[in-house]
Amino acid sequence: MALNKEAKVKIVNSLSEKIGGAVSTVFVKFGKLTVADANAMRKELRGKEVGYFVSKKTLLKRALTENKISGEMPILDGQVSIAYGADMIAPAKLIAEFARRLKDKLSIIGGILSGKYVSASEMVALSMIPSREVLLGQLLNVLNAPVQGFVMSLDQISKKRS
Repeated sequence: MALNKEAKVKIVNSLSEKIGGAVSTVFVKFGKLTVADANAMRKELRGKEVGYFVSKKTLLKRALTENKISGEMPILDGQVSIAYGADMIAPAKLIAEFARRLKDKLSIIGGILSGKYVSASEMVALSMIPSREVLLGQLLNVLNAPVQGFVMSLDQISKKRS
């Protein structure tokens, strides 16, 4: 269905606002995605405060040029949507999880991170970073290891002397 100029301007403004306000944006190729899968994905993304928006590529490209993003824009082939959020890792992590779950129906083709275009491989690498809670647990373990080793050696010395 053809859109009139007013509708296109509204979509471009909406996209521009979403991209400009997001810390992280992921370009998603979704050519083989079924409606049921798309609705389930949208619901789960919404629950984790990640937005998902589908538009025509020409309107998306126009919104991207309005935001003056540095770097080289990835090639947007096929049917493309965006996933965006205030968290740096969440959009990429959730889309990568859906891509694994839905097998070949969905893929990451690039993204925007802190105002710069990022390649698909960099977005996939970003999606593999553990969650904040896991990283804090790992840091705590690293900080605790020397103290724990010292306590274990004192325990062994006290057992030898007894």
